[in-house]
Amino acid sequence: MKKLLVSFIFCSAGLAAVAQRAKVNSAEDALKSKDYAKATADIQAALENDKTKNDAKTYYVKGKILEAQATEHKSSAEALEAFEAYKKALEINPKLPEALLEMNQRMFNLYATVGNAGYGNLNDQKWDSAYTHFKEAFSIAEFYNGKNLGGTIPTDTSMTFYTGYAASQAGQKDDAILYLRKAADLQFKTEPALYVILAQAYEEKGQNDNWLKAIEEGKAAFPKDKRFGDMEMIYYSKTGKTNELLAILEKKMAENPNDFNTVLDYGIRVDNLANPPAEEGKEAVKPANYEELMSKAEGAYKKAIELKADDATANFQLGALYFNRAVGFNKELNAMDSKQQNSPKAKELQTKVQTLMDQSLPFFEKADQNFTAKAASLDASDKSTYQSCLYALQKIYAIKNDNAKVDATKKKLDALN
Repeated sequence: MKKLLVSFIFCSAGLAAVAQRAKVNSAEDALKSKDYAKATADIQAALENDKTKNDAKTYYVKGKILEAQATEHKSSAEALEAFEAYKKALEINPKLPEALLEMNQRMFNLYATVGNAGYGNLNDQKWDSAYTHFKEAFSIAEFYNGKNLGGTIPTDTSMTFYTGYAASQAGQKDDAILYLRKAADLQFKTEPALYVILAQAYEEKGQNDNWLKAIEEGKAAFPKDKRFGDMEMIYYSKTGKTNELLAILEKKMAENPNDFNTVLDYGIRVDNLANPPAEEGKEAVKPANYEELMSKAEGAYKKAIELKADDATANFQLGALYFNRAVGFNKELNAMDSKQQNSPKAKELQTKVQTLMDQSLPFFEKADQNFTAKAASLDASDKSTYQSCLYALQKIYAIKNDNAKVDATKKKLDALN
């Protein structure tokens, strides 16, 4: 009888373990039917039983249940719970057979669910939450990719950028640089903001070499985005390296004297050196060699027009050079008091303003003509330039009391806007 009793006890223990494993199996069956309530109840029962609470399969099934709900509900919270369950399963059994067969897709589902939550927060400008979710998504990928389970989650270059962007907006400057730098190294070329923000972050850190590198990368990736040219001028101005830039430009010009793009680029850059952008609340300070730089810019624009007479941008730039000088002299004239308005100096300034306005007009009109000819295919940068051209033309026509042309130019501006 004692032997029979012992056998009965062992048999009962075996049946109890089988019963609890049956809970794991029934949880899986309920999951297949999308009966999440039963699946959750059954797997919880298995987790509370000593026989199955430390079984890798139990946690794996828990992860599957949470993953299915997370995917259906688009819930980052459930996705992260599923991730923890899968991590526990692999901690117990790193070579769990089911994980080897299925884990790649399952982890990707969690990664995508959490990442999409980050994008949702980004669209709502909830920067802290967006940054947190993006980091959590990358944590899922990093964990899985480090397990050598036969697959990987590829690096999402766009998410890398947006993680850095969200970090920047959330005030996490060091982390922003980390992710933005990684996005740049991954050759992300969809958003020029990557290089703008990265350059600004390096500027704030006083990392001048990295600051210039980010600007140059931005220029190379987005050659028509004028912000990078402006940022470059600011860099050389703030670091006192305008002579170095001028030497680089002069060398390039000497090597390519008849290349239109080189000549026009030289003119624009030298023009910008002569007219650095003003810092907020401050008057722009002209460099000591202002007249020399302006003369070089004017010569380059004229050369560019010789090489390509119908180029709208080259014509606009030369027109703008004359127009902006006229505006500067007019500002000086307006600063004079009533007694000075009739002085020889005032008359000299008036003559300069009139002469420069007249010089600018044919180049603006040529630019207008050429922009109009390709109006249907203008990109954002060209539209901005064309808009500036029309504003200047409207001003000149108004000074000349040519109301018909003022009205015609206004119509073009309205249509462009």
